[in-house]
Amino acid sequence: APSLLFNACGRFSLHQSASLVRQAEFVVSHDTGLMHIAAAFGKEIFSVWGNTVPQFGMYPYRTPFQALEVPGLSCRPCSKIGFAKCPKGHFRCMRDQDLSLNLPPL
Repeated sequence: APSLLFNACGRFSLHQSASLVRQAEFVVSHDTGLMHIAAAFGKEIFSVWGNTVPQFGMYPYRTPFQALEVPGLSCRPCSKIGFAKCPKGHFRCMRDQDLSLNLPPL
């Protein structure tokens, strides 16, 4: 059976990605521009937050979303815009993410 989930990471231009988001039932994304494109289309959003937090105000505008975060990390947030490398060296905010998502039925 074909998969109903599609990993488009790094495969398309910004315009092509926006078109895919427009056609999607829901979107799983990091806290990036793609998340905001999904919000503009009113899509259901599951957003992954690592070293930043939605409370900094960069959450989807006027769109409900489910924040996927590692609870209880004392080192988090460590940045407002994120780091490519973890200042503590462990990057637990991303490596310990629980990706057993409670996604809507397809």
